[in-house]
Amino acid sequence: MLKKVILFTVVAIASITIFIYHAELFSLLQSLEKEKTEMPFFVAFILILLKTTAAPLLIPGSPLTLLAGSLFGKFFGFIISVIGNNLGAALAFLLSRYVFYDYVQKNLLNKYPKIKSYSDRLETKGLSTVIVLRLIPLFPFNVLNFLLGVTNIPFRAYLVGTFFGMIPGTFLFVYFGESLRMFSVANILLAILGLGVLIYLGKLYERRF
Repeated sequence: MLKKVILFTVVAIASITIFIYHAELFSLLQSLEKEKTEMPFFVAFILILLKTTAAPLLIPGSPLTLLAGSLFGKFFGFIISVIGNNLGAALAFLLSRYVFYDYVQKNLLNKYPKIKSYSDRLETKGLSTVIVLRLIPLFPFNVLNFLLGVTNIPFRAYLVGTFFGMIPGTFLFVYFGESLRMFSVANILLAILGLGVLIYLGKLYERRF
């Protein structure tokens, strides 16, 4: 019950903030839009670089995904976000497996003991399991990168599963970002509804397994 109240409060505050400061946000986006128009490849590269480095640092990448959608639209924004997300996920996974393995085992893994229940499936059905874990938000995206790094899943299965599993969520966030720039209430609500469906599916899956 407490989690639902917190989630509702966060969504409500974010919605009110966007409504009150939408003029200022639109002005900021116009400035970034100018930079994107003059140097589109450079701005896209910076976004990819930021998303790549954000994942290993456990910095939420959702705001950058929203920004990509706002600046480049749902098509190119999606491509930029997918590239950045995958590079960041791969880097975090490799750091977890080969550099911070002991730390993740002793500290981070204890905070998310449920990941241990997926150990056997990750070893035998790694690809499909990662797709499911990425598709439904049972674990935070950046945390999951490190948690999977200390499992027995092959790196290739992790990469492919991450790529396909993140597609729906990434597209919805990019679509959300584009809708915010257009300030289309209908599209914003549609994006929120889609994200809500993913969260709901995650809860159902968590109860089942």
